[in-house]
Amino acid sequence: MDAETPMCGIAGFNWPDEALIASMTEAIRHRGPDDEGQFVDAELSLGHRRLSILDLSALGRQPMEYERAGRRAIISFNGEIYNFRALREKLEHKGYRFRSHTDTEVILAAYLEWGSDCVAELNGMWAFAIYDPVAKTVLLSRDRFGEKPLYYRHDGGRFVFASEIKAILAHPVPRRADPVVVSEYLYRGAANGSLASFFAGIRMLPPAHNAVFDLRKKSLALREYYRPTRGRRAVSAEEFRDALRKSVESRLVADVPVSISLSSGIDSTSVAALTAQVTDSGVKAFTTASGEEVGDETALLSHFLQRYPRFELEKSHISESRFCDHYRDILYHMDEPFARQSAYVRWEIANLTALHGRKVLLNGEGADELLGGYAAFAPVFMVDLLKRLRLVRFATELAATLRHPERRKILAGLRRALGLPAGGGTAESATLRGLRGKFGIRLDPVAAGPPRGGDLKDYLFELVHDYSLPRLLVCNDKMTMANSVEGRAPFLDHELVDLVFSMDADELMVRGWRKFPLRRAMQGLVPDEILFRKSKDAFHAPIFEYLRNGGIRRRIETVFADARTAAVFSPQAYLAEYRRFLDRKGADRAFLLHGFLLEEWARIFEVDLAC
Repeated sequence: MDAETPMCGIAGFNWPDEALIASMTEAIRHRGPDDEGQFVDAELSLGHRRLSILDLSALGRQPMEYERAGRRAIISFNGEIYNFRALREKLEHKGYRFRSHTDTEVILAAYLEWGSDCVAELNGMWAFAIYDPVAKTVLLSRDRFGEKPLYYRHDGGRFVFASEIKAILAHPVPRRADPVVVSEYLYRGAANGSLASFFAGIRMLPPAHNAVFDLRKKSLALREYYRPTRGRRAVSAEEFRDALRKSVESRLVADVPVSISLSSGIDSTSVAALTAQVTDSGVKAFTTASGEEVGDETALLSHFLQRYPRFELEKSHISESRFCDHYRDILYHMDEPFARQSAYVRWEIANLTALHGRKVLLNGEGADELLGGYAAFAPVFMVDLLKRLRLVRFATELAATLRHPERRKILAGLRRALGLPAGGGTAESATLRGLRGKFGIRLDPVAAGPPRGGDLKDYLFELVHDYSLPRLLVCNDKMTMANSVEGRAPFLDHELVDLVFSMDADELMVRGWRKFPLRRAMQGLVPDEILFRKSKDAFHAPIFEYLRNGGIRRRIETVFADARTAAVFSPQAYLAEYRRFLDRKGADRAFLLHGFLLEEWARIFEVDLAC
């Protein structure tokens, strides 16, 4: 391999200060322990941390400069461009010359050729900053789906940006909580998905967006550069499988061994099965085991491993004691409180990957959002059939739903979507009032948005762009990079996404089988025991039960005796609910977990919660 692709962390701000940029990059050392660099002139300070995935050489150091025909650009780049060789050849035909074999240098040349429109040429994941000294601008860009994070703070004339919030906190910025974000977390358990962070004034650049900061005017302008191409054409199983195989193959390129995060679901097993088709070498796979029903992926995976013995399975033993040992580390690396078990399980997988000396980890992220894999998609799908008077098809899907193991959840969602009583449920407004009264929450709940309109593709676009996927990708990036591991998501190749959005949406669910295009495409490659299991499973951990741990119990009693969260809810009410939980008398477990994580986060980062 003659190429070089570092996974990294970036940072910068619009004034010169060598010590401060060094402090920012030091705060994200875990993202790039192999190398670091800074560029400082009268207009800008730019920093970089580097994790070597392909050949590490001096020619690939960042920030990197490129000059041609009197024009010059400097970049700090985090990510990987999978088509950089083809793009390099295209630019060479236009007269560009290259000193290194890096995708970083290709991005710089592409910028000089096409300006900010260069991102349309890129296939990959990225967050980068390009400084143009002549135009006096800084171009920030984030990949189409937000695999790589990029945060910023724009306060008057000062502009600061970084891969992680903790780097921005190297500046003397106010550490105040955003009341809207905290409210959403306490009332609805929403975390890490909005563009506003838990820190007031620090925001995330949206996926599929460029932002240009004008160094003269001190102004910032954002522009969306991508939305999936839509259509209603037929897509064969072969076409879908070939597109996914191509994406998997491109993400196997590395000069270090590539491994796979493997659950017993069809997403990661599909990636693994296609990996077996395009590589002859053995592959390490990492999964979770708990010795309990919840959190143990090994039983169903035995069917997969019998068919593909080249995969060597390593198990991360999730447990109460490990969660208690590491939850504060997870909070630190997340920069924000997290919801439920997602961050913890991803931490364990990434930590085990690093312990085995692996730096690259393929995963199945994005398939559920892209292909309608969640149970909530089924009622949306059926209502769409009704709207289009597809009554026979609706009856077929309804009959399949009545036999589905998730039928209660699906039928309740269908009743809500049709404006009927959901049965046994409580209106959200009453639930929120109940939470406020029980815990003395001092923040108003955020009003729910308007009902979803549009068609199935609009619904899926919201999941991919606005709601579910952004939360998972932030969590996945933070937990892998905390362990100096790079995560790669084959389902998020934009060519595959465009293919799915161009297909007839009626094919997304057939006779109750969600993600039907994937199931059909992978027949014969993924064992039927996995492929045709209707329940939606993923990595899980019995995280609520961990709150009973003796160490956690003592910690809760200590911190809520003098709670920072007293500014937003009653610590006395919290402790009363916690005692009910310990006595197994029924309690709001989600609020107990999230209230505790909010308290610990505020202590770790010294945040003022007085909103």
